[in-house]
Amino acid sequence: MTRRIAPLCALLLLSVAADAKPGVPRGGGAPAVKPKPAPKPAPPAPPPPKEEVVVSDADSILHAGLAPNGDEVRLITEIGGKKPTATLQIGKNAATKLFAGDSVGALETAHGKLVVALAITHSTAPFRIFVDGKETKLNRPGKRYDLPFAMAMTSTPTGFTVFFQEIEPQNTNEAHTYMAKLDKAGKPDGELKEVQVPWWIGDAAWNGKGYQMALYYAGEQQGARLSMVSLTADGTPEQHPDWASQPGQLSDMNLVSDDKKILAYYRGGAGDRLMVTDVTTIGQWGGAPKAGKDLGALDGNSAIAINSKGQPVKVKRAAK
Repeated sequence: MTRRIAPLCALLLLSVAADAKPGVPRGGGAPAVKPKPAPKPAPPAPPPPKEEVVVSDADSILHAGLAPNGDEVRLITEIGGKKPTATLQIGKNAATKLFAGDSVGALETAHGKLVVALAITHSTAPFRIFVDGKETKLNRPGKRYDLPFAMAMTSTPTGFTVFFQEIEPQNTNEAHTYMAKLDKAGKPDGELKEVQVPWWIGDAAWNGKGYQMALYYAGEQQGARLSMVSLTADGTPEQHPDWASQPGQLSDMNLVSDDKKILAYYRGGAGDRLMVTDVTTIGQWGGAPKAGKDLGALDGNSAIAINSKGQPVKVKRAAK
């Protein structure tokens, strides 16, 4: 999906800085002075004991979920830094490296399968699907080379749908979103295609005839709003997005749907709080949204996962 992320998304992912060359100070008109001999240098101090210190300076995101057997799942993706890495940990098993480099990700458990998806930096095949330890590579349609930005994934009656979003490196207000349908085993079902969703995507849910999509709107410089839009089954937006929350802190979006309603669980409110908002009905752009319900504290070392009953649970970054 290409086209403008503005006004619904202020994309602040990339910054490119060029090394500056130090200036050369100019001399004045002072008379030359014979320099004094430099003192003898002190003997060098003994080297400190060797100690391996691992410091990550990347923007790291924890995506949490539950495997079909109930084990906690931790997908960690990173952008920036010296050595960004995507890792997957299921239960108390050791984490597995999925990719070395910038990436964004999503995961979904349904139909007895855990499906993990990544969007990575790659010239031709930036979209990856992982099921049962096997990787499937999906090519980007057309001849482009953009950068990973956001993702959303949902289960459907026939399998799964993944939305991959990239931004152009030379114009971060231009987004391209791609939709991939998978069968119940997590295998590609048809061709991946670009869809006209130019807004910053957060999560998606099947609404019975298409998709309800949660978006981030950060155009007011007051944090971000939850915004909602519905899509047809082929990924076409059905209206302009609405306002579904007040502006403020907003992250870790999780949509849950059943036969009666669609709920959005997210980190928001005044500080690190677990919030929920009914987003069954799409409202109006600029309208007065209902206040979300505060479900309690959500510390910064945890992420939201949804259990098999559609209820939110908190997953710590480190396995117990």
